[in-house]
Amino acid sequence: MVKKFFVILLFCILYLSANVLATEKINLNSKYYGVYTLDNLQELESKEQNKIVPIASLTKIMTGIVCIENIDDLNQTVVVNLPQVQSYYNEEYSVAGLKDGQEISYYDLIATMLIPSGADSASCIALNVFGDYSRFIKEMNDKAKEIGMSSTSFSNPIGADDSNNYSTVYDVALMMKYALENDTLKKLMSEYEYITKDGSITVKNALFVLADLYGADVSKITGGKTGMTGDAGYCLASFSENTEKPLICIVLGCDIVPGTLFHLEDSQSLYNYVDEIYDYKNIYQKGDRILTLPTYHSTKTNVSVCVNDDISVYMQNDENIDFQNVYIDYSGIPLLSSKNKIGDVIGSAKIYYKDEIIGDVDVVLGEEVKFSILKWSKDNTLYVILFEIIVIILLAYILKKKNSIIKKRQVINKL
Repeated sequence: MVKKFFVILLFCILYLSANVLATEKINLNSKYYGVYTLDNLQELESKEQNKIVPIASLTKIMTGIVCIENIDDLNQTVVVNLPQVQSYYNEEYSVAGLKDGQEISYYDLIATMLIPSGADSASCIALNVFGDYSRFIKEMNDKAKEIGMSSTSFSNPIGADDSNNYSTVYDVALMMKYALENDTLKKLMSEYEYITKDGSITVKNALFVLADLYGADVSKITGGKTGMTGDAGYCLASFSENTEKPLICIVLGCDIVPGTLFHLEDSQSLYNYVDEIYDYKNIYQKGDRILTLPTYHSTKTNVSVCVNDDISVYMQNDENIDFQNVYIDYSGIPLLSSKNKIGDVIGSAKIYYKDEIIGDVDVVLGEEVKFSILKWSKDNTLYVILFEIIVIILLAYILKKKNSIIKKRQVINKL
């Protein structure tokens, strides 16, 4: 009994040590963080990803989303009313440098908001898109709910510290993924420098400028949005296309210490760590059979259905795929016939691994469905019987008709 107790104790110590060593290995300052695959937000590494906290200027990502989705032509211009704009932010916040009476396009406003984190541009957007600041904030919150940000609230367009402006690591990842599906937002968050169309304002990306200034390694970071307030600390929502698979990394609540860039350093460390200890492994390759479906009027009872694309999952190097944890949710044609041809898309399938969705893919027919008259007959017994009755009736009628003709001829011959 004592021996068994010590074995269990040793196991617990080793398990805890492994987790401590893993944390020490990446040596993070962030209080909250998460690394996810860009395509389906598969969680790779996280800490308190559902903790509700302030997110500073990461809020401006949602400001950009609402602007883009409600302005048909981003070249449309507005006139800056600087005193009105300034009333919606504290002058200590980063600004792009808008001038009173300046005519500027929505595209330029989004760029000068996201790249240098201009609070003046964000406020100008919020005041002009609907002509109603309060409605803009409502639209931000409605959009958050629409994309699944269930633990998020926005009270302003710039991310100013406010008890009603908050989110979580996971919700920010949802927002970032949604934003990156828009080519304009993705491009602007990746730019190093931007000049407005009239040439009056030149801005540089706070992320890359800080990295250059302090010599920080951000080689894994393709683009992103920085943030910093007294309550939120240093924050960064970034994405990487310099890893085995595109990733999103969210770090929140880093300490603000002069001469440090914990949000940049932690993000780079997390990308490196995931690249080091994770491999991207195929669960299915394009053309692999994932299920069989029943047929009718065919020589085969069931036929193969195949994925039309690779389905892969990030997992630790020493981990093997456990197919008992693979679940397939198929939606499509339930019963196949000879009308369906090899290679036809017959539906789609959500692929889950360990209860987490890792792919949503078209599925195609993988083999020929051959028509069988015998199977058709077995499947349609009633119709066959009716057909046979009709044939018998027709034959009886023909025989009767023939006999009638023969009798008439016999009568004629006797005459």
